[in-house]
Amino acid sequence: MLEIFFVLLMVVISLFVLVKGADYLVDGASDFARFMRISPVIVGLTIVAFGTSLPEFIVSLFSALSGQSDISIGNIIGSNIANITLIIGVCVIIAKKIKIKSKTLIYEFPFMIFSSFLLLILANDFFIFGKDTFSLSRFDGIIFTIVFLAFMYYVFKTIKDDKKTIKKEFKEEYKHKNPLWKNISYMVGGIIALVAGGKLFATYAGQLSALAGLSQSFIGLTIAALGTSLPELAASGVAAWKGHGDIAIGNVVGSNIFNVLFVLGATTLIRPMKVSASVLSVDAVIMILVSMVFLVFATKNKAINRKEGVALLSTYVLYIAFVIWRL
Repeated sequence: MLEIFFVLLMVVISLFVLVKGADYLVDGASDFARFMRISPVIVGLTIVAFGTSLPEFIVSLFSALSGQSDISIGNIIGSNIANITLIIGVCVIIAKKIKIKSKTLIYEFPFMIFSSFLLLILANDFFIFGKDTFSLSRFDGIIFTIVFLAFMYYVFKTIKDDKKTIKKEFKEEYKHKNPLWKNISYMVGGIIALVAGGKLFATYAGQLSALAGLSQSFIGLTIAALGTSLPELAASGVAAWKGHGDIAIGNVVGSNIFNVLFVLGATTLIRPMKVSASVLSVDAVIMILVSMVFLVFATKNKAINRKEGVALLSTYVLYIAFVIWRL
């Protein structure tokens, strides 16, 4: 019993180190971006989304390297579900209503939906190789990476075209607060904390799975997913509180795209992994469904209201109950 408690404590500590590392990295990178006069929409869709997706990347990478592929893939799918249902739900409840001001974000939603379907297709080897197996190979990693690079090109091109409009809409967000040396220190320290926290989590999550009799997919879909989604929750929650709904939404949309295209792309290029058939056929489908519901809510009136936020948050509670029920 004491051993399980100690291992669980180490899992919590590793997640805390991960979240703090991401927090320092995002603070440093975001302020540096403002110093360089980069638009806040780019900050939300790229720098903040990348920074808040780093915990998922580190956990997925170390889990895959240690042979715990179910934690790796479960972390990505569970995080994407949490980002949409839990984080957007909380943000809308905080802000009462989030308006979609920038047309740039409207164009990012299809990429999010497409990346979710791409994961479902590539992880099922029948569609490309005609095999009755479920895995992500280096070939799949290359496809993820190519699509990710296309997404980044598209984002920067769109932002460049809308540069004048975006500068006018978000003029007050260009203020930076820290000197350059401090931002660099935050970024370096954040990266070190992320690597240390990720290595700790992969080690002790595997031990927790063995000691408590929990499946790796359960840990990935719940503990790892919720823990690595905390940076997104913090970043988007603060943005919503300050009335910057576009940054809150952009962070979630960008993070979900990064999780699939960048995190899985990079991870599978380094270490191919097997995929659980049940996680793919159930949880990945749920991820797609909640993404499409989110798309409908966000584009219907170019805003998400509190009632829709409550619906999203309730969906997350039901999903977690379902994951526990099927143990």
